Amino acid sequence: MDIQEWEQRHTDAFYNVKGALPYLEGMFVAYNSNIDAIKHLTDKDLSKLIGLFNEAEIQARVETYPREIKEPLDFAARLLISMREGKAAEIPTYTSDIHEWLKENLGFDYARMGGQAGIISNLLASLGLNKVVAYIPWLSKEQAEYFVASDNLLHPKVEGEKVVLKPPKKAFKPGAESKVNWIFEYSRDLEITCGGSKFRVPRDNRLIISSRPKWLRLDMDREIYEHLDSLLPIDGAILSGYQMIKEQYEDGSTYRDYVCHSVKAIEKLKSLNPELRIHVELTSIQNRVIRKAILTEIIAKHVHSLGLDTVEVANALNVLGHEELSYSVIKKEENGITSLYHGAVQLLKDLSLERVHVHSLGFYICILAKGHPLTLKEHRDALLFSSTLAGAKALNGKIENLEEAEAGLEVPISSKGLEDLENFKLYCVGKKLCTPEEFEYGYLYGADHDAVLIPSKVVNQPKATVGIGDAISAGAFAAMLARMKQSQSRE
Repeated sequence: MDIQEWEQRHTDAFYNVKGALPYLEGMFVAYNSNIDAIKHLTDKDLSKLIGLFNEAEIQARVETYPREIKEPLDFAARLLISMREGKAAEIPTYTSDIHEWLKENLGFDYARMGGQAGIISNLLASLGLNKVVAYIPWLSKEQAEYFVASDNLLHPKVEGEKVVLKPPKKAFKPGAESKVNWIFEYSRDLEITCGGSKFRVPRDNRLIISSRPKWLRLDMDREIYEHLDSLLPIDGAILSGYQMIKEQYEDGSTYRDYVCHSVKAIEKLKSLNPELRIHVELTSIQNRVIRKAILTEIIAKHVHSLGLDTVEVANALNVLGHEELSYSVIKKEENGITSLYHGAVQLLKDLSLERVHVHSLGFYICILAKGHPLTLKEHRDALLFSSTLAGAKALNGKIENLEEAEAGLEVPISSKGLEDLENFKLYCVGKKLCTPEEFEYGYLYGADHDAVLIPSKVVNQPKATVGIGDAISAGAFAAMLARMKQSQSRE
């Protein structure tokens, strides 16, 4: 693969999509937003943290692999695990005690919009879409302050017997509490020594301590559900936050109640606009029961598109019964990209989707059901556009308009990503998924699916890592819809 050719394709794709975005009438984004307290960890911070505990106790807790943060020792253990593996993780906590302990012992550098739906809403509004409708069930006055102040970003609000769209700062629920997550970002090459164990952090990443207060419910207000037509016109919906569903609630309700409510909302949106495309953005889900329910009861046969990273592909495959393939994906050995490709294809089939978009460090894979109403080049343009957004986000830590997004064009393409794709070429050509020439374009043709592969832009020392995956998935999905609407307008 020629790196200069892919640089030019990025540039062409960015301006192609930029010209198509005005064709979108509107996007709906739900459900999760929160306030992120950000801490960039230094050597000094880590020394202080480890010094707060008995190192042997930290190592013993690492071995138990805590899946919930019940006490500070759980936090120390999961942080070391994340740093040792260089893998992002999101771990829940159900107690405010952890929040208080972290404030007292580590503190944060600054706070900003968090949560997939919040981040995605701000991004799409900043890209200048005609209308972005965000919906956050627990929108507090404080939370509303973190949405961008833009005329195209709106939130539904119940007024009397009507539902109206207003700027978030005028649509919050009086008295609602805020959800605060902690994000601990760390840099590659930090050296960690603890309890006789020593390692070097392999890549930039982060650990998220996700607050799950008892009042949290991933649901839609009945009045808003009854008046979903007030959101129209919208061309697509991006739904996220399902990981916050719990198995059991204090009031006796269970995850099945909220799964059922979620499916009803999806089906009603589709009934209001049969052309509507719905994308679900997955994230780390520790609870296997909830993970399986989200995949098989919410996503399967109800939505069109799924966005996820390599770890999330492995987790999804595991809970769907593909343990061997899941293990192969997570090992990331020489044939890792082959396993990732097969894993994405398996998800497309198992979940009856139109599209599965996987973002891995250095490259993206998008698996497509046959008959999707766009050419592979148009799908490739969508991926390349999202790669540019990711580059701009990593480079500057923010994207406030399309002009700022263009900065991503100056970010170099990942040489490692190109190398990974080149290693995959022999397999693809050998299996007759493509000719060598087709592979150079990033196109694969399976028996029951097509696929697009691209090398992506990567910043070696990103200003921030949180929100990059959201920018990739949301940017590509919006770009795809924009190209579809543009094509329809020409018919």
